[in-house]
Amino acid sequence: MEEKQYYVKTPVNIDLMYDKQNDTLYIYFNSEEMPEEEVLSEDGDVILGFKEGKLIVIQITKFSEKIGSYIL
Repeated sequence: MEEKQYYVKTPVNIDLMYDKQNDTLYIYFNSEEMPEEEVLSEDGDVILGFKEGKLIVIQITKFSEKIGSYIL
């Protein structure tokens, strides 16, 4: 199996968006690009979105559970 290499470019802007209906926090390093590939964490609650090997978005599902609080 070929090992993939990913990288994080130093972000100029970081955009945060919270989707209350799906209890998901999105952290965009480039909100103008859509990921070509997604990698799930072992527990499936964190999704890393990549385009051409560059990290462009992090999605954290069940976010209110993770911070131990309900978001209004």
